[in-house]
Amino acid sequence: MQSSVLTHISTTIDLMEAGAPVDLPFQSIAGTEGALRSFGVSLSMLAEAEQAADELRRGTVGTNALYFETGQGSCLSAGANIGVDGPVDQQTLEARAYGVARVYRPLLVNTVVGFIGPEYLYDGKQIIRAGLEDNFCGRLLGIQMGCDVCYTNHAETDSDDMDTLLHLLAAANTGFVIAVPGADDIMLGYQSLSFHDIAQVRATMGKRPAPEFEEWLHTTGVTDQGGLLADEGPAPALSPDHAMELGWTS
Repeated sequence: MQSSVLTHISTTIDLMEAGAPVDLPFQSIAGTEGALRSFGVSLSMLAEAEQAADELRRGTVGTNALYFETGQGSCLSAGANIGVDGPVDQQTLEARAYGVARVYRPLLVNTVVGFIGPEYLYDGKQIIRAGLEDNFCGRLLGIQMGCDVCYTNHAETDSDDMDTLLHLLAAANTGFVIAVPGADDIMLGYQSLSFHDIAQVRATMGKRPAPEFEEWLHTTGVTDQGGLLADEGPAPALSPDHAMELGWTS
């Protein structure tokens, strides 16, 4: 199981120095120096995290070990979207963030496409367009691009629009999508995808998981030989002792 802590990357560097088993140092990044500075991040700090992750030698398939999140509008929200000739459009600045990302050989980069809110992407049509733009630009720049298909509750959109974007991204061969239980991120207060959305789009679009994950799904009994969710009736109740063995409770 890979582990990542969604905290500032300087905290993750401290965790790695203390010997914590962190596989994927995380950081939100953006496409201008001013926006990075508003996050409290510098390029040298990202390089330090990359070196620290390399020194852990925890990679089993390659050495790509960083996880970056991006999203159109972050430079604008930081007041750091002004170029020599005036404001720069959100999508151009988002593509610049992918240029930053690829320097550090990330394992994952995902656009949290509708997370910032309707002040930046107003409605479902704009979120769908942005998700497809981001997938295209990330792939064009040679990084493993994914998407958190999501929206804030005050945006002019709903889960039907997210279903549309999910299937369009699957058709465009995006690398991965993010999911949370019930599609409702109760910590950050926005709507994303659920785990069953991913199982459904795989079945509909004929997609398969990454090979290592597919093997794990099968050997643990989550899926059958054909890759479909195993139909073995209700799962047995998990005893407290077994839960503690798995590390699910303290």
